[in-house]
Amino acid sequence: METLDDIVRYGAVGLLVWLAVLALRDFRDRVAGRLGALSAISSAAYLVSTKVKAQLFGAEIDLILLPLHVGSIGFAWLFCLSQFDDRFEVKGWHAAVIVIKILSGAGSYLTFKYGWGGLFVPFVTLTIITVSAIVLHLVYEVWQGRNEDLVEDRRQFRTTFVGAVVVISLGVMIAELFLVGRGIKEELLLTQSIAFLCIAVYPLWRLSSPGGEDLFFRTANPVSSAPTDEHCALTPADQHDLGAITSLAGTPQMLEAGLTISKLSDDLGIPEHRLRHLINQHLGYRNFSDFLNHHRIERAKEQLSDQSKRNTPVLTVAMELGYGSLGPFNRAFKERTGLTPTEFRSQSLEASMAAAK
Repeated sequence: METLDDIVRYGAVGLLVWLAVLALRDFRDRVAGRLGALSAISSAAYLVSTKVKAQLFGAEIDLILLPLHVGSIGFAWLFCLSQFDDRFEVKGWHAAVIVIKILSGAGSYLTFKYGWGGLFVPFVTLTIITVSAIVLHLVYEVWQGRNEDLVEDRRQFRTTFVGAVVVISLGVMIAELFLVGRGIKEELLLTQSIAFLCIAVYPLWRLSSPGGEDLFFRTANPVSSAPTDEHCALTPADQHDLGAITSLAGTPQMLEAGLTISKLSDDLGIPEHRLRHLINQHLGYRNFSDFLNHHRIERAKEQLSDQSKRNTPVLTVAMELGYGSLGPFNRAFKERTGLTPTEFRSQSLEASMAAAK
């Protein structure tokens, strides 16, 4: 069994390193590319650290790789988050979670390795809390964003990949904390190796398919309201349904708070899979939020430029346009105009006053 584990383990390490090389070679200009490389390398470090008993430059290799080893779940979490947000950036609270995971994981590992029993329980408790929070957050992101993406292949990949990360993360935590000491270490090591081999093979397999790189390392969503020329010609049925979709521009229905693609599908009488296809393939949107934001921000620009509404609070404008709070409205507005709503209103009013003179 040990020989089989070595074959699978080192095969997985090689594939993970190769995945990191591809990510850095072709996608290092994108946040998801850099996070993908970091996640792959840290997973490889985990596999090496949990099995290999060797020294490098006089130091044990598991201690050299310790930050990557114990932080692998956190780095995988960041990469998964980048799959749900085309404009994902690592924020301070993300970094804080990673630091806590590395410190708690390192503390658990070192206290177990060197028999510092008095410190083991506090570090293990913090590790359990941190990993559980990471897993719950990923589950929440999968559930919340399950219908957001309009590209079917990417939706399927995202659910499968993130689901695998969740299962492996829980499995690793349970195995390390509760099962290793029960005489089944060899079976656990082989299971661990097989799981990481699968998580390495799946992205590489999808990357090798036509357009597969877009599943992982896509650029920012295009914002377009015109049909794209690169797709197939419109059929009469397409033209009819697209007309129904575009006729909603500026209507109260597009400003409904919490509007989902399922609700829009029911309202229009268009099957959801067909509605996704039309919005993506013929209108050029790859994300339902961008489709909504395009129409809502155009309406916001009209309202913020209206002198008669110059004293209307920006929050009121946001709420009228279907946003549940000011933050998402401000972000969406600035992404499309380069200005905050307040800056846009100020410039518009100054331009109106200058034109009136």
